[in-house]
Amino acid sequence: MTKDADILARLGCTRRDFLMRSGMGLGALGLGSLLSGASHNPLAPKAPHFRPRAKRLIHLFMNGGPSHVDTFDPKPLLTKYAGKML
Repeated sequence: MTKDADILARLGCTRRDFLMRSGMGLGALGLGSLLSGASHNPLAPKAPHFRPRAKRLIHLFMNGGPSHVDTFDPKPLLTKYAGKML
């Protein structure tokens, strides 16, 4: 027998009994916290650490970058093949 099995044998229960009893205790703890009525939402907004100083904000969402045609890099092949069939 292993050391854990010896301890459980002295307590008078099997490993299955121990897991069943401890699992019921953890479930009761979870149920108690759900039924307590305390509405603590961990995702709720929290108060800021400092008073905000910004008056206005401009947010630009630009998915991806500019097209290679729209940049100002020199493109000699673009002018060479302009107007020709593909």
